[in-house]
Amino acid sequence: MSSTEPFRPFRERVAEDAAQVIAFRIGGELHACDIQLVEEVVTRGRVHPLPDMPPRLLGLLRLRGELVPVVDVAPLLDLQLQAAQPAIIVAAIGDVRVGVAVDAAHEVMTLTPDGYRPAPLSGGERDQFVVGVARVDGQLVNLLDLGEMLRDQAVGQG
Repeated sequence: MSSTEPFRPFRERVAEDAAQVIAFRIGGELHACDIQLVEEVVTRGRVHPLPDMPPRLLGLLRLRGELVPVVDVAPLLDLQLQAAQPAIIVAAIGDVRVGVAVDAAHEVMTLTPDGYRPAPLSGGERDQFVVGVARVDGQLVNLLDLGEMLRDQAVGQG
């Protein structure tokens, strides 16, 4: 996206244009999010738990001298992390860096509008975060609005 184009939410871009996403697993399900939010994926980082923190805040990741809060978004999707050593997707939400724990990170994919379908409504909290589904290599992928998920996390920022 060039600097002259206005910002368009992921929900709109993925429905109308080709969009790059990074795929990952949470609770056995395949998900993907907008690659534009992702700064890096850490597969061997140690999350340092802290006492008396909210349940979704798993702890802090030391990343090149910076402490990055790591959150568990699985409960927002009615899922549970399964990996003993989760991978961390480091995302930039405004000026804040937040790590998202996932069971495994996969490849970057390009989705086209013809492979995209709006998400069916489930009537739960997950409806506000799952923007659609796509079929990639014969598998269904839930497309998540990671920015929206992280904005709603109470991680002591701001």
